[in-house]
Amino acid sequence: MKRISFSTLTLGAMMLGFLALPSAGIAQYFEYNPNGDLLAGFRKTGQFQGNYELVVNIGNITNFLAYSAGTTVAISNVSPARLTDSFPDGYGNLQWSVFAAFPASSPWVTSFGAFPKTTLWYTFPSATAASQTVPPQRVFTSAQATVRQRIESVGPGAYAIGAGDLIATNADNNAFLVREPVTYSDNILTAFMGDPSDPSLGDFGGQAFTYSVENTTPGTFASAARSDFYQSCPASYGTGIYVDPITDLTNGPAYFVGYFLLNPNGTMTFTRASTNSVVSTPPPPVRLSIARSGNASMISFLSSNSVTYTLYFTNAAGLGAPVANWPLLSGAITGDGTTKSFQDATTDPARFYRVQEK
Repeated sequence: MKRISFSTLTLGAMMLGFLALPSAGIAQYFEYNPNGDLLAGFRKTGQFQGNYELVVNIGNITNFLAYSAGTTVAISNVSPARLTDSFPDGYGNLQWSVFAAFPASSPWVTSFGAFPKTTLWYTFPSATAASQTVPPQRVFTSAQATVRQRIESVGPGAYAIGAGDLIATNADNNAFLVREPVTYSDNILTAFMGDPSDPSLGDFGGQAFTYSVENTTPGTFASAARSDFYQSCPASYGTGIYVDPITDLTNGPAYFVGYFLLNPNGTMTFTRASTNSVVSTPPPPVRLSIARSGNASMISFLSSNSVTYTLYFTNAAGLGAPVANWPLLSGAITGDGTTKSFQDATTDPARFYRVQEK
């Protein structure tokens, strides 16, 4: 194992890793490295919306990947004081999430390997603090690119508010966080996080994700809220092969990095998962594609990593027999995220194919 108005704003890389408090008397504005800096976003919407939203830089994804399995660390840049300044009515009904991406159209090379273009990191809310969610599936790079565009706009949006509008730096506007007045609607967190048809839905525009990445605390917030944190390299398809440098997989579920806990007292922690902490999910159903030319049939299907396939065939007379009794077209096939194709020469007026996966 190896070691989206929604305009897109741009901002050069300024800092890696965890951020330091600004020096007294020196104006320091929000610092954000688009290559993998993790942002924690906090907001309230609908009837619970207040005057502010909050964006916090909590450090680079490489720092979090480097933690040993099972390690729990406090996220010091998220503090009760800053949350209270932003949400004086309390921490109930608070929507929160953590996310990162990188802007390059080529792989991002790190000490953990090369992350394919449009790789995303984001949280997925868990119903309980004690168990992991079923990992979301990786999606194609075109879909992940729309989410990446939104994610890559949150940091520059915070900078535009902090440096261009608020100007004065203080405990709520500095190098590592910005308390965003909701009146700056074009650049606040919701502008990029919310769904155009329903801004309270945190799906980064809703073009690629059918779910919210935000966890919403109950009105009476009395126990820790957990959000699982996933690394989603794009799904491979055809000749586009995208390898997750951590798992070496080219398809399937997103990689479970660990989980964040937001506590009722306003503190936050992160726990690194074990490297093998992956919830098993069934492979997606296989769809056979058949092309006919003369007496030759070309049968193709997209395979999944580490899934074994067996391809059977029969003519009309054999349809009543169990599939296990049909003749084999090929031996066992091990999936690797690529399209598998097989040719079958036959003069049968009708022939039927079926693939079994294990």
